[in-house]
Amino acid sequence: MLLRSLLPLLLLLRPSLPFAPAAALRAEASALEASFAADRALSIQAAFSRLDKDADGVVSLGELSDALAKEGFTDPKAVARLFGELDRDGSGGIDASELTVTIPEMGTRVEAYVREERAARREAEIQLKEEKEKAARLEERMQLINDAPPSTSDKLLSVLPYLFPLLDGLQYGRFVLQGSDNPALNVVALLYVLYRSVPFSGFAAFFALNLLSGNTSINRLVRYNMQQAIFVDIALILPGLLFGVAQVLSQSAGGIAIPQAASEVLYDGVFFTLLATLLYCTGSSLLGKEPSALPIIGAAVKERMPSADNFDEEGRFVPRQREERKGFFGSLFDKEEDVKTPDDEDDK
Repeated sequence: MLLRSLLPLLLLLRPSLPFAPAAALRAEASALEASFAADRALSIQAAFSRLDKDADGVVSLGELSDALAKEGFTDPKAVARLFGELDRDGSGGIDASELTVTIPEMGTRVEAYVREERAARREAEIQLKEEKEKAARLEERMQLINDAPPSTSDKLLSVLPYLFPLLDGLQYGRFVLQGSDNPALNVVALLYVLYRSVPFSGFAAFFALNLLSGNTSINRLVRYNMQQAIFVDIALILPGLLFGVAQVLSQSAGGIAIPQAASEVLYDGVFFTLLATLLYCTGSSLLGKEPSALPIIGAAVKERMPSADNFDEEGRFVPRQREERKGFFGSLFDKEEDVKTPDDEDDK
């Protein structure tokens, strides 16, 4: 390649006739190229003789290392890499047909390998440092999420949110509870009276639970039950809505009223289903387990709970996109967007 690049310059410097035949020029170029090739072959042959100290016709790795060390190239990995490239047949030695470079060219290659190795090592060190910094930031953010096993107080506190759907669902128990003298029902009735005596108590409980469930310093079990209590309460709207539509349709169809027995069956079914749901949630929570087995609701609540997946590589909290939330309940709230992180405070 060097010969070919210098060839035009040599031809220009050559004193020649103004109208030298093209064939003569090509012949002279070929002769010059052959001369350079012969000189290079002699240089490579001399290099092989210099490397092959024991004159066995094969240059070993040790012989190559010793020769390059005298030239100031002592990096063992770079020398081994060069040896592997020259030993094309993998025989463990370089014969005369495999040697295609001179000793200075070998040194140039070794220097290039050393630079590559240093650059790769620096890049690896930078990446390792960045990964450690990211891991430290992520650990710092993860400390904001209380996913520790619930304590006894956490277990007891986690069942309180279910008073919200219980009090709202007492309307469906009118036929079951009517005329009962159970003392426990008297306590529930007192709570219901106090609950209804507060204006907009339902809305207040709804927003309070939704707000508190976004506080990641609260134990996960408590936050989970806050969200699930909201969803259970929302689910109670559906039976009342269906019953109201049925009444309107029956009256518009000729004033036919829904039989009292049918109303009792509907209300009793909803109420007993609610009681079974709340008993399961309460029992599971007191045992320290998330009551996530409720159909539809359990999966929707679990999808909304902040976790390590909500943090990017920089350790910043990233709420799930709305289109990624599945199901009817997944689009009702955006609790994750209420989570506060140190980056939010810094932005202020």
